[in-house]
Amino acid sequence: MARNSTIIIGAGIVGICTAYYLAKRGHQVTVLERGRLEDGASKGNAGIIALGHPPMGRPGLVWKTIKWMLDGGSPLYVPPRLDFALMMWMFKFRHACTASWFETCMKLLGEHGWEAGKCWDQIIDDERIACEYHRTGWMDVFLTQQGMDHGLQDVRLLRQHGFNVDVIGGDELRRREPAFRKEVTGAAHYTDSRFANPGQFVVGLAERAQRMGVVLHQQCEVTTIHAPGGAFRSVRAADGREFSADALVIASGVWTSALAKQVGTRVPMQAGKGYHMNITMPSVPLECSCVLNETFVAVTPMAGGLRLAGTVELSGINHRMMQRRVEMLAEGAKKYLDGIDRTEIKSTWCGLRPCTADGLPVIDWSPKVKDAFIATGHAKYGFAYGPLTGRLASEAILDGQPSLDTSLMRADRF
Repeated sequence: MARNSTIIIGAGIVGICTAYYLAKRGHQVTVLERGRLEDGASKGNAGIIALGHPPMGRPGLVWKTIKWMLDGGSPLYVPPRLDFALMMWMFKFRHACTASWFETCMKLLGEHGWEAGKCWDQIIDDERIACEYHRTGWMDVFLTQQGMDHGLQDVRLLRQHGFNVDVIGGDELRRREPAFRKEVTGAAHYTDSRFANPGQFVVGLAERAQRMGVVLHQQCEVTTIHAPGGAFRSVRAADGREFSADALVIASGVWTSALAKQVGTRVPMQAGKGYHMNITMPSVPLECSCVLNETFVAVTPMAGGLRLAGTVELSGINHRMMQRRVEMLAEGAKKYLDGIDRTEIKSTWCGLRPCTADGLPVIDWSPKVKDAFIATGHAKYGFAYGPLTGRLASEAILDGQPSLDTSLMRADRF
């Protein structure tokens, strides 16, 4: 049966990109967003489009996690609490931190990374969205020689998957970017990647999609999915409104788990809370997007200033901000960059990344309910891969299957 209309739950980058690709082919689309378009996790991330981004689980990370989990100033913080779902997630995360699974994930994410880059360029070139889009890559910046030696492992890994990386010393780095302090040892420049202003991109693409006929309802929380006889029919919002269509896409980030249960699918995730701090530009400006390797702080020129972003906090679905974790962004940045302590804070923020335990997203049809598709769980690389996921979801709906292999991302693997 031909599908002529689709409801998308969630207006983050995955939901909006799915709507865009569907509408581009003349499909009727309704997007339902529980909050406001500009408030989601897609708005507040670092804006680095890191193609070939490794999964969150890595060999050796389990022992670091145990060390970090009780330290509120660590890159990954897990506040102590009795939470069975978290314990089960951590158990599965432990099994994903193996060399063999990491290599499997990297092969897939590397292949998908090239396609993600094409999607980004196509959207920007076709739609002319003003979002501070730069095709200049990003830099992994090392304060110490030990950090650089460790970072070169990622350089070798990404080169194996065809990505171009320039390794430069501290003097060359400062020639290109005088903002870096003399203590900085060097950097790895991942030249195939990009960076952009995430809020501007999501809002701008949503505007383009609406011009193409997409209907967007904000502050419309879906509470009930109706699927009589095992086939999707409609959804009901908290305010009583009902919406019907031929197909459903659940792209609601950390809220996907509860909705997926209603279509017979178990998608266990944890909310990986991240923080950002927007500051004024230091007296010596920075033009590149970078990650400060030893402190895990991402720095991106944005809106005339700098965005400092990072950390992962597994504290449940909430938006409580720990001031200590906000402050550690500036503390981490000033070790590398001159003038950070003389800037002004413009705003602070936290948001929730949807993290699966095995490091791969879910991009698949529900195995139990016909015409219900799930697209979520990208963790820290959702902004980079969101446009590709939107394209793949639209292909599944309109063509019967996506154009790339997504078998490792199936919905029934949990």
